[in-house]
Amino acid sequence: MTPFAAFCNLVHLLGSSTKTNEKLHALTSYFAAAANADKVWVIALFSGRRPKRLVSSTTLQLWCTEITALPLWLFEESYHTVGDLGETIALLLPPPIGTPTCTSLSAFMLQMQALQSADETEKKTFIITNWKALN
Repeated sequence: MTPFAAFCNLVHLLGSSTKTNEKLHALTSYFAAAANADKVWVIALFSGRRPKRLVSSTTLQLWCTEITALPLWLFEESYHTVGDLGETIALLLPPPIGTPTCTSLSAFMLQMQALQSADETEKKTFIITNWKALN
């Protein structure tokens, strides 16, 4: 399992479990095996210290409707029902194909930071490529 897959599994387990001991075990196991750079990013992300957004929520919404071929009104109704943009997009995207472009969380976050000054086409390519590969 790649370090990035380990992070994805951690997030999935933390979001789906209601048992405190199970969550503590998952965190302990992750931090025992993760690289220091990944540990720092997990702490930052879980404590709310996210990097600046690459694109607006509206742009993400439009890109999702392009990929899924859903009419905008249906996306908006889905978003209204789900209540969270990220979760709405995750639920509407087709199953993943391919593999993520990064092997670790820190590599992924560094790629995102490097895109801050990129044009919208580069950002769109990065985001859509990862949407298609991530589960």
